[in-house]
Amino acid sequence: MVCLMAPRFDPASVTPLYEQAADYVAGQIERGELKAGQKLPAERILADEWGIAYQTVRRAMRELRERGLVVSRVGKGTFVASARQS
Repeated sequence: MVCLMAPRFDPASVTPLYEQAADYVAGQIERGELKAGQKLPAERILADEWGIAYQTVRRAMRELRERGLVVSRVGKGTFVASARQS
């Protein structure tokens, strides 16, 4: 499992917190800091480390799944998705 540094989120921003969190993880994936197949920390752990609500992290992970950047496996966790092939 990988450790994600605690980013600085701006609650006063017009961008919702869940989107800021999703963009943060997406940026790490795009920069190669998170590799395909790496397991992400549990949502509750991320919420505690990042200082944001658990439901906000859940929504961020849902956003990342919709973008195709992560996959969740019941009972296993959330992982960085494999690179898309064209």
